[in-house]
Amino acid sequence: MNMRSLTLEEKTLIMSFAYRLKEGERQQLLADLEQATAAPMTHDGAIIMFEIAGYQRPPYRGQHPFGVEGKMFDRDGADLTVLLHADENGRLLELEFIRWNEGDLLGPKWETLTLY
Repeated sequence: MNMRSLTLEEKTLIMSFAYRLKEGERQQLLADLEQATAAPMTHDGAIIMFEIAGYQRPPYRGQHPFGVEGKMFDRDGADLTVLLHADENGRLLELEFIRWNEGDLLGPKWETLTLY
């Protein structure tokens, strides 16, 4: 995987998710964010996988979303659902953009993010 630093938008989004979680989960997610690098897993960047420096992930046995969901618009106005996933230990794993219109992710309009 070609790892890169997280963008300011990705960091801001993850922090926004973190501040809606319970204290223990929030602290772990913020700590993971400080040590994370990212790699797009799809050609359009709809799935971004994270690695955490110094953390040895367990063998993959599933993932689960953090208890927050986001909505935003794609560059063409299409609806996006934004999910942040954790591994089985509750550690930062993956950011997923689900585009509800046909076609590839064009580029999230970050300023349109709403969490619930």
